[in-house]
Amino acid sequence: MGVYVKKKISLALTAFLAFVLLTNCQSLMAAFQDPVVSLHSVELTNININGARLLCKVQVENRNSFEIPFPETDWEFFINSNSFISGTVKNNQRIKGRSTTIIDVPVSLDYLEVINTFRSLVGSQQIGYKVALGVNFLLPVLGDKTWQFEHEGVVPMPQLPRLSAPSMSIGSRDLTGAEIIVSMNLINPNVFDLPSPKIAYDFMINRNSFIKGAIENEGTLAASSTTPVSFRLLVNYADLLRSFVSLVTAREASTLINLECDFGIPIFNGPVIKQQIQGTLPLR
Repeated sequence: MGVYVKKKISLALTAFLAFVLLTNCQSLMAAFQDPVVSLHSVELTNININGARLLCKVQVENRNSFEIPFPETDWEFFINSNSFISGTVKNNQRIKGRSTTIIDVPVSLDYLEVINTFRSLVGSQQIGYKVALGVNFLLPVLGDKTWQFEHEGVVPMPQLPRLSAPSMSIGSRDLTGAEIIVSMNLINPNVFDLPSPKIAYDFMINRNSFIKGAIENEGTLAASSTTPVSFRLLVNYADLLRSFVSLVTAREASTLINLECDFGIPIFNGPVIKQQIQGTLPLR
């Protein structure tokens, strides 16, 4: 067989294979039905003092009688139109024919990172966000297909607790001393619990420090609630008069209690609540 004849046969086979491949591809493309992809929901599933968690759910319906690859889902989280965090959800499984599946896309938000990145949000009650999703199907022969979705919403920011109705009263009293009862209400405006704070106090007589200490409270401050807190100080008259000789003939002394409530939480840096209570202490 001559070289010319062999070349013609080779060209004919190549053309035939190309025709068969093209025909099969066209048939496959004609038979393939695009999946139905929709954004099912975006929910705030968990929130605490450290951060919040969003769960995006994407619904995928495979209308074909055969399996298709599970998509790769890219996500990007924006704060004030600025990209903050992003990621990709992958799954090596396949979506069965004639079935519907839900793709979970979790997005975790760290409040301290948010504050460190966006200082303007300090003191804000909430932040506006946008989450963008790209659902990518990598389909051999048929080519890649992408569905894109966006969702906007708000996430509450941690709020400083408040202290209300601070008061000082005299409890039991005798010739040796008096009991001081310090009371207050701690208001937690957040939708999550807070740890009870450490309360440091400085009990002052005539503007001079007399008794210092701290109260470590166990338990938590319930979400969106007011928690009453109280503690007692014992004033020994002998110690008082040794420290303040000028009070020997006095019938009472002016008092001032400086309070500092520290929650030990990085986002609430330092003693976050300061309060003063003025009063008088009877001596005779």
